[in-house]
Amino acid sequence: MMKLIHLTDTHFVRAGELLYGLDPKARLDACIADINRNHGDADLAVITGDLTHFGDREAFQALRQSLDALTVPVQLIVGNHDTNAAFREFFPDVPVDETGAVQSVRDTEAGRLIFLDTTKAGTHAGWYDEARLDWLEARLAESGDAPVFLFMHHPPLLLGVPAMDRIGLMQRDLFNARMTPHLPRIRH
Repeated sequence: MMKLIHLTDTHFVRAGELLYGLDPKARLDACIADINRNHGDADLAVITGDLTHFGDREAFQALRQSLDALTVPVQLIVGNHDTNAAFREFFPDVPVDETGAVQSVRDTEAGRLIFLDTTKAGTHAGWYDEARLDWLEARLAESGDAPVFLFMHHPPLLLGVPAMDRIGLMQRDLFNARMTPHLPRIRH
């Protein structure tokens, strides 16, 4: 059995700044302290995007400093508030595919974890075009019959929340059509 911790939307700003009256760094630091204290046996922590609020270097630097205190392995996914160039500067070890998208796989005893980049510069809406779908289908084919877990920032289905649905995955119908044959293996 695998113990996984999932976080999302940390929305980091520059150290010492507040966002909507809250300090994202203080909140994540408290979360990390709790994870280290109560869930240090976790196999992986995954943060699924909107790591920063404005995508600036200083916010990524503050995030890097906070994450350095985390005692469990971490996997990061970019979201629509992040910029890939600044992200790559502070997290150069996070894999990218042949097109530069921040996506990768991790094979575990629980199955294959696939981390998807659903961002496109210039829009907050989710983007997962044919090239990325081809990449994903190749990763699914490589995994044989193993269970699969998909991680992404933008939801691939309508949520019924108009503001979220407007920026959800723009190719949701294409994504779902291409994933349908794999549904028996996609666990989450």
